[in-house]
Amino acid sequence: MDDATKAAITENIRRLVRARGNIAHVCRRLGVNRQQFNKYLAGQHLPSQYNLNLICQFFGVTYAEIITPGMEIPESRHPSEYLEGYRVFERSALLQDVIRLSDRKRLAAFEGVYCKYHYSSIYRGDVVRAVTVIRPMGDLYAYTNLERFPNKNNPKKHDYVFKYHGFVFMLDGRIFMTDLEKLQKNEITFSIYTPIARNPMRFFFGVTGGVASNLYREPYVSRSVLDFMSPGLPTRAHYRHATVVTPDDPTIPVEALEYLNG
Repeated sequence: MDDATKAAITENIRRLVRARGNIAHVCRRLGVNRQQFNKYLAGQHLPSQYNLNLICQFFGVTYAEIITPGMEIPESRHPSEYLEGYRVFERSALLQDVIRLSDRKRLAAFEGVYCKYHYSSIYRGDVVRAVTVIRPMGDLYAYTNLERFPNKNNPKKHDYVFKYHGFVFMLDGRIFMTDLEKLQKNEITFSIYTPIARNPMRFFFGVTGGVASNLYREPYVSRSVLDFMSPGLPTRAHYRHATVVTPDDPTIPVEALEYLNG
């Protein structure tokens, strides 16, 4: 293995850990000694082929990707990373009631990738177009939500990136979603949607709310819309939709904009 490949592996492992933000959690899930893993991050040692395969599996990347300089970090979280939180979650008696009452059979019809539209609390007057993915996980349904806020002077750069991970429940025809922002780890948001009974069922209309983590702690609630894009898991092309646009942007569906302004 040449020096360039070794350097790429070291740097890509660093970037993957930074994106997930918890070395102890990674070591615990991989069964790797923390001191040894720190040597991987420092470039003092390379993982064995066995440990490198474990790292690839954990982060949801391939061997070909992890040896490539400047590898693109996956936007979505690999299912293995949910397991520890899921085990804690499923031990709660109260949440077990929610799981039992949730209409999982009907939620199965809503698996897939969505654009999520709502007015921004950061770029006031603009519309956030996030990418939301609903997928099954054991007895539950989980989701991820990616928000990107481009720099006003250089749209190729992003001033803010937020990644939310949470769970979805369906009670009496309504979809309830709650999540934790996983980069700063200081924000929980809640959303409630009502699917529109049409065929195909494209739009969900509802509200999203949270409280800002800045000094003033402003509460924020906005009408929001989920716009179905495709079934299955997301691709990089899906994630390129995540941005902030002006209300007159022609890519916003008319139905979504009318609801947001209603």
